[in-house]
Amino acid sequence: MTTKKARPFIDTLRDLEAGHLLDELTDTQHSLIDAIRLTGKQGELTLKLVYKPDGAGQMTIKADVKAKEPQLSRGTSLFFLTPEGNLTRKDPRQQEIPLRSVADEPAAALRTVNE
Repeated sequence: MTTKKARPFIDTLRDLEAGHLLDELTDTQHSLIDAIRLTGKQGELTLKLVYKPDGAGQMTIKADVKAKEPQLSRGTSLFFLTPEGNLTRKDPRQQEIPLRSVADEPAAALRTVNE
């Protein structure tokens, strides 16, 4: 029985798409890590390789890279319904408080107190 020495898998990855696959994986991983750090949530990176025999002694490999980046939670906004059926940020049942500007008064002169 002969023992076959398997070629390291990373060598095959390095050769796929003339090295561009590893570049894409690196960029995708970097982007994914940024999103994970920003959100504090988990993410997912999937590499799918489809192997297909292509004639005598040949094989084609098609790669697919997908990332599932975590998303920030979106907040909610509170609106009030007007009698006309429109949405508004102000409660139409709440009275308006008449606010006015107060004129600035000049500061009084500082006094020194001796003990």
